[in-house]
Amino acid sequence: MWLVLNEMKDDLKLHLLSNKTYSVHIQGCRTNQYEGEAIAALLEKEGCVHSQEMPDIAVVVSCTVTAAADRKCRKLVRRLRRENPGSLIILCGCYAQRMSDDERRSLGVDVLVGNRMKHMIPEMASDWFGKKEAGTALSLFRDDIMTGGSWDGLFLDRPRLHTRAFLKVQDGCSHFCSYCIVPYVRGKPVSRDVDDAVEEAERIVRSGCPEIVLTGVHLGLHEDLPVLVRRIGSIEGLKRLRFGSIEPFAVDGRLLDAIAETETFCRHLHLPLQSGDDGVLAAMKRGYTAEGFRRITDSIRERLGSDIHLSTDLMVGFPGEDEKAFENSIGFVKEIGFGKMHVFNYSPREGTAAALMQCPSEKDVRERMKTALCTAETLHRDYCSRWIGKEIEILVEEKKEGTVRGLTRNYIKAAAFSDKAETGEEFRFIPERYVNGVLVSGPVDDGCGEYSDFPEFL
Repeated sequence: MWLVLNEMKDDLKLHLLSNKTYSVHIQGCRTNQYEGEAIAALLEKEGCVHSQEMPDIAVVVSCTVTAAADRKCRKLVRRLRRENPGSLIILCGCYAQRMSDDERRSLGVDVLVGNRMKHMIPEMASDWFGKKEAGTALSLFRDDIMTGGSWDGLFLDRPRLHTRAFLKVQDGCSHFCSYCIVPYVRGKPVSRDVDDAVEEAERIVRSGCPEIVLTGVHLGLHEDLPVLVRRIGSIEGLKRLRFGSIEPFAVDGRLLDAIAETETFCRHLHLPLQSGDDGVLAAMKRGYTAEGFRRITDSIRERLGSDIHLSTDLMVGFPGEDEKAFENSIGFVKEIGFGKMHVFNYSPREGTAAALMQCPSEKDVRERMKTALCTAETLHRDYCSRWIGKEIEILVEEKKEGTVRGLTRNYIKAAAFSDKAETGEEFRFIPERYVNGVLVSGPVDDGCGEYSDFPEFL
């Protein structure tokens, strides 16, 4: 009887959400992308209706990987509070995990929800609306993520922002790179149950979604990633499977075999390098040398083919990086022949080992960033140009004024003129040239003006 009464009480609480409007604002990585969409699914399950205009509930899925990410989050929250003075503002995720209650109040956040507790957001929102008239306030909902091994029970029914769906199968990190705050805010590594992940993937595909991107804080720490690749990749109706990002030391023969033998797996891997200099890599505590990284990329190309698209991250201005170390990095990324390179400058994170180290001068960092960005542009042009004059296949993500746009199977942006191809379909064409990061076919001016609003693919 006690159990029945409590279930009835919970149902009455959640009934408070019926017809409430909500908005979800997602910052940061692909894992946050998944979590934001899954939170939206939970709220809709309880009767909430999506609305960007004056929502009753505004949820921010936050990032804290850099100081810039923190600033963007604070700016967003201030705007939401200014524009929606009566709304419930919930801040969840990585920045929420480390934000103080004083800062919460100063920003106008009603509820902080840390990592591993996002599945409780509908219940927390109901409590807030139920207690609002009584003048009571909720504040902190954070678990001990450093010792707990719980899985945040989020579940996505369908993608809401893209034709593809992000599917989180891993959380947490135990590597503690010297510059990285993520292990402190994401906590102990935990792997999602394989059957549970496959069930969610099946539901997503049944909704009509043609592509799934497996994500995690440290995807390679999943206890049985090759099995996941094989099982999800074989779901009937799925056209494409890919990883968001995977650390290089997680790529072994067993995983490469699973990828090679899974027809739906796209020929692209994102391997974060961070630096091509052994001294900097050691100071970063990355766990590999430049030569070790090279051996990994060699094994990938040997098993998956020389045309596989390898993309990476390069950090500029890490403490101890002198001009020679930077030159080593630039030379190394050219030798590896990455197709795409994300370039970003080092950002000290309080509580990490690197935050106590001496950084290069701002002037040096600015000059190195220019060089690195120029190198990244050249690498991308060189790789994409391989496909000019050859038939490629895109999964159409957007159709606009007779133009279809999407990604190739090796993760290149491409656009062509077509009145027949529909969103979610695969479309083949021969690109004629490379313009502003996009392979294009048809009468496109060299300025690619009509492609300036090409959607950003995460």
